[in-house]
Amino acid sequence: MIAIVGAGACGLVAALTLKDAGVECVLLERDALPSGSTALSSGFIPACGTRWQKARGIDDSVEDFVRDVRGKNRNGADPGIVEAAATAVGPALEWLADRHGIPFEVLEGFLYPGHRVARMHAVPEKTGAGLMGRLLSAAQKADIDLITNALVSDLSLKEIKIKRPDHSTETIACEAILLACSGFGGNREMVRRYIPEIAGAEYAGHAGNQGDAVRWGTALGARLADMGAYQGHGSWAVPHGKLLTWALMTEGGILVNAQGRRFTDERQGYSEATKDVIAQPGRLTEN
Repeated sequence: MIAIVGAGACGLVAALTLKDAGVECVLLERDALPSGSTALSSGFIPACGTRWQKARGIDDSVEDFVRDVRGKNRNGADPGIVEAAATAVGPALEWLADRHGIPFEVLEGFLYPGHRVARMHAVPEKTGAGLMGRLLSAAQKADIDLITNALVSDLSLKEIKIKRPDHSTETIACEAILLACSGFGGNREMVRRYIPEIAGAEYAGHAGNQGDAVRWGTALGARLADMGAYQGHGSWAVPHGKLLTWALMTEGGILVNAQGRRFTDERQGYSEATKDVIAQPGRLTEN
């Protein structure tokens, strides 16, 4: 049996994949209701060469997608990972649609920075919460075991210890463990250590992203890599705690600081704008 720690989009898709392959698995989720950072996001997924694109007459390919990604991040990402992701994501969306009934559509009317064609895909709700709801429903229909309110307190290569809300503990034996419990954005000390350039940024992700997977993985002998990668967002509304989609900027919106001055080139993208936002007086902007 495979134990998957984290029932966000990553964990749910992994569980569906294993189930289709006939491999027994169990999902362990610390929260009462799985949501994670996926539910806080827009839920948009970039993919190329999909049937939804073709139906809209959009000509796209893995090569074009890879070229756009490398151009956007100035060749800063591992080329092997970029090509693998660009190759796999389209077929993955079509598999989720055909095998598990999750409907997708390609979003048109605007292009996110770096994309030369429309390749953002979304479920009809066009939200991360909607995507999570669809994935959870698919997992339930596939009869995948999901244990919520299961806080992993310790693990080894063959077993996981979980703590329940009543402070009781359980031990689950497994053949392998898949860590799908996101990143470390909620751990300020780890952000300062690995991504110092955004150490002062407002964190808007899931509170559970405390770097547990990093801590467990290194304890088991894993090697760390690419720890400085991040996705920031330059248009997070404070104190509302709401994400303003960057589509507003692509359609002519601008960012100004508390002094009414425009301070960045919005065409770069929302991650690129993050450092510029942090540098503003009071770290406040308006749009």
